[in-house]
Parts: sequence; structure tokens; C-alpha cells
Amino acid sequence: MEDERHRMEAVLGGMRGRVPGLSRLALLPLAALALVCCVGLGVLGFRLVAASGAFDVEQVEVAGGGPSSQLVRAAVLKQVGGQSLLRVDPGAVAATLAALPRVRSVAVDRSFPNTLSITVVPERAVAIAPTGDGRVVVAASGRILGDVTRGTMTLPVIAAAPSDIPGPGGYITAAAVRQELAVAAAPRRGLSFQAIGYGADGLTGRTRNGLDIRFGDSADVGVKLKVAGSVLRRASSGVQYVDVSVPAAPVMRQDTPDALTANAPVPTAPAVSAATVDDVGSWSAGASPAESIRTLFG
Repeated sequence: MEDERHRMEAVLGGMRGRVPGLSRLALLPLAALALVCCVGLGVLGFRLVAASGAFDVEQVEVAGGGPSSQLVRAAVLKQVGGQSLLRVDPGAVAATLAALPRVRSVAVDRSFPNTLSITVVPERAVAIAPTGDGRVVVAASGRILGDVTRGTMTLPVIAAAPSDIPGPGGYITAAAVRQELAVAAAPRRGLSFQAIGYGADGLTGRTRNGLDIRFGDSADVGVKLKVAGSVLRRASSGVQYVDVSVPAAPVMRQDTPDALTANAPVPTAPAVSAATVDDVGSWSAGASPAESIRTLFG
């Protein structure tokens, strides 16, 4: 009898040692089921809130867009107007707006409950290019912004073949035209260019008072413009051209000859007027510096 009692206690003790482990295993399916239920309820709640209209896009705020703000706002409303902010994909909206010709970059932010905030960095118009049947505005990035407007009519005209100019939103890739754009986009330092093109002396900009600034190429164009400004400030009379192709040794031709240039021939250059500015690609910038120069700064 005593032996039987010992055997029963041993069996019960073994069961007590195994029950806690068995209980933990039994709880795993319950925990998984609870997690699935929570996720399901969350998804259902999201859909119910999104469908309720409480967070529908009702207003689009545009900052930094300038003249393009209305176009940006219209494009956003067309894409997501009436949708819930919870469903709006900011990346997709930004990609749509980046395709607009006058938009350089854009940031999109959801401002609950009903506003989509857009911050635009616009392209900077720097030049006008001929297309064969008209003119278009070109940004510093080389992007074609569209037709010339009242506010862009005074931009310099760059020389380009019609085949070099893509449609609105496209980018100019022709190396020579991009060098002209580099001059147009650089700080002017008081110089107002009417046209920028290539002449006998390389890359040249013609100011609105008929002065030629000869750059040679667009390398160090900011330095060259700074030197040209310094040369012009030192000039005692009218100037016909300034050559800064070698910025460390600028040269210029003045209207009034001095002892160094008294016997030099007068350079001739066809005028660039409104009637001929479309042909600026074949415009000759004038005589070479070797014909008549006054060397400054040694």
C-alpha cells in the first residue's frame, strides 16, 4: 500500500513539472490570433477614417513657386484633390510637379487635417534661345521653360541652332550652347548682355551699349566677369571691347586711341539689333585683340 502511494505522488509530481511548459505552448496560438486581430482592426480603422472624409485634401498651399504657383496648385488638385491625406503619396506628388518645366525641385508635406503644403524651388530664367519659328526662355540648368513672357523679354539671346533646342521641359545638351548659358547665368557685375555667342575670338558677350566682352570659353567665367568689370572701371573713355580670355592679362580697345594703339586699324563688327538677333549664331564679335590692344595690369 505504501508503495502504491509513492508511485502516485511520483506521477503527480511529474505532471506538475510539465504543466507550466505545456501552458506556455498552448498560449502561442492565442497570442498570434490576438496580433492578427489587432492588425485587422487597425487596417479596418484606417480605411474607415480615410473613407470618412475627415482628412480629405481641401487646400493646397504653395510656397516659393512665384509665377508658377497657380500651375503647381492646379496640378496638385488634379492629382489628389478630394483624396484623403492618409492616402496621399508625397513622393508621387513631388514627381509629378518636378515634371513641370519651371519647377527645379519640390518638397511635399501633409498638414492635417485638410492641407497639402508644397515648397517649390523654381528654375532661374537666364537667357532666350531661337527655335527657328520663335523664341523660348532657358533656365540656368539648361532646361527649356517655355515661351518668352513680358518679364523675360530683356534676357540675353544665346546663339543656338534650332536642333539644339528641345521642347519645353527638355534640357539643352550641346556643349557650346551650355557654355553660353554659363555666361548668361553668372553674376553680371553691372554688365547687361544683349547677346551671347561665338565669334572669331571665341565665346563673346555683347552688352546693350555695343561693348564686346571676349571670354574665349566659359572656364572661370565668374573671375573673367569680375576682371572685365575692374577693367571697365579703369577706362578713361568709351570702350569697344575687353578681352578676358586670359583673366590674368586682360586687354581692351578704347574708342579714343592712345600712343600704344595710334596706328592700329579700327576693328569692325556688324551690329546686333532686334532685327538680326536671331542670327546671332553667325555673328562675328569683331577684330582680334592682336589688332589693337591696351594691356592692363602688366
